Amino acid sequence: MGQDNVEILVVLQPISVDTASPDEVGMLVIANGLLVAVLVRLDAPEHERRGAWYMEVRLGRLAKVRAPVFDTLEDATRWVRQRLKN
Repeated sequence: MGQDNVEILVVLQPISVDTASPDEVGMLVIANGLLVAVLVRLDAPEHERRGAWYMEVRLGRLAKVRAPVFDTLEDATRWVRQRLKN
């Protein structure tokens, strides 16, 4: 079985994040047992896309990749899988 056939298991773990703003709802993004990112839900009234998810921290292979703002957690996990597969 080739490397391309291996599915990357992405797990989200809820966590509060001290962002010094109302944006405190967060998710640790764990891929195959390694912490690779921290997502934060945009809740402050001034955000254009309230309720969307921003990748506050990127680690490892995601560290130098610019991430978009995600409408859903499913979009975020799909993006992480795609980036880690390459």
